[in-house]
Amino acid sequence: MSVVETQVQAQALETYPCPLLDTRFSILKQSIIKPEDKARVINSYQRLTIALEKNANLIAKRGPQAIPEIDFADVQSNDGSFPTGFKSIVKQTGCVIIRGVVSEEQASSWEDELRSYTKNHRVAGFPKDDPQNFSLFWTRPQVQIRSHPNVMKAMKAVGQLWHISQDDQLFDLESQVVYADRFRIRHPTTDAEYTLPAHQDSGAIERWEDPEYRACYQKIFEGRWEEYDPWCADHRSDAKTSLYSLAKSCSAFRAMQGWMSLSHTNTGEGTLRLVPELKCATAYQMLRPYFVLDERFNDTAPLFPGANPGNLQFFPTTKLHPHLLLEKSMVGIPPVKPGDYVFWHCDLVHEVDRFHPGTRDSSVSYNGCVPLCPYNLENLLRLRQSFLDVMPPKDFNGIEHGELERDHKDHGARRENILSVEGLRALGFEPFDAEEGGITEGQREMRRLANRKLGFESA
Repeated sequence: MSVVETQVQAQALETYPCPLLDTRFSILKQSIIKPEDKARVINSYQRLTIALEKNANLIAKRGPQAIPEIDFADVQSNDGSFPTGFKSIVKQTGCVIIRGVVSEEQASSWEDELRSYTKNHRVAGFPKDDPQNFSLFWTRPQVQIRSHPNVMKAMKAVGQLWHISQDDQLFDLESQVVYADRFRIRHPTTDAEYTLPAHQDSGAIERWEDPEYRACYQKIFEGRWEEYDPWCADHRSDAKTSLYSLAKSCSAFRAMQGWMSLSHTNTGEGTLRLVPELKCATAYQMLRPYFVLDERFNDTAPLFPGANPGNLQFFPTTKLHPHLLLEKSMVGIPPVKPGDYVFWHCDLVHEVDRFHPGTRDSSVSYNGCVPLCPYNLENLLRLRQSFLDVMPPKDFNGIEHGELERDHKDHGARRENILSVEGLRALGFEPFDAEEGGITEGQREMRRLANRKLGFESA
């Protein structure tokens, strides 16, 4: 850079609304995009901003209908898979609502039981003074939801959206591992205390800083974002989503985040909002650090807007990521009923309604799609012990718990509450079927490895 260019950049950095990071992040930034790819990246960014505006306008026109939905019965009648055309739509949007995974009566009874449980015990959660997102993991409804046969079938269907490049890779997208999470019973109110702005989970700066995580987005850094495949799981198992040893980080690869609705909730009633555009939005977020100063390519300024080191989440904003056009591209999900299941890709931008102007509680039980792979196997070993001890999972050690569930006589961490063989496997209490026909060699070896680690086979 010339002296004049250096001075101009210094002045721009002083006023840019984003923290200036350490010098090492300038070095990192320069190492990611190769000099021979610079011109291609610049051209690709220009194409990208055009595509983002087009997609945002389409999303705004469609509103909640931009989020695809399908009946669980239709998935089952299609051999447990999404129909080909519908599958393509889900891959583009990065999200899906599966209607009627369990009956409305069953889901409503789970909500009633959870509400009763929270009233009968002194339990912690968020907000602190009036908990609505509860620090509970092993209630009977939660254990039953995670292991319900239909839920396991829904997980298998969304797991098929993903793929790996080589059949011998240790990865089994058809088998599930439990990631024990919490549940929400959000009350109607005009109070905005319960809020979660636009974000991505599973790390922030790690998407650039960790080599394996960064490898997921390599095509984007080569100026070929159109060739980027957000559904390739090749590097996901080894990606480090927390490099700063913080509590509350997610120790599992959740291919799809998700929750089951336990209530009747209309659009905008304290529920989920999504940006139903996966590839372009992801490519933009990964390239944005290179164009933050006057929209010109810059690989020296140590700026990574929305991705501060130590954050557990990446936060895009209208100011820092204007081309996302969040005011247009972020839409509330369609109305849901008890028993409906909402899934969204781990890289999809999402948020929670700031207000809940409805007339009844907005209730969900969080439970994402967590495929069997080496990284998630380590989580399974810990989760099984947490179940046996009736203790919070390791990822939630840093939050306030109030009374411990193990001291409640009516806790649900009992084997009889696990409702399927697949559910028993997902919690580490039954061996995976390593001899199943039609699976890849990588799946077979992954299941054998899991069985050995879980103590079902000798080493």
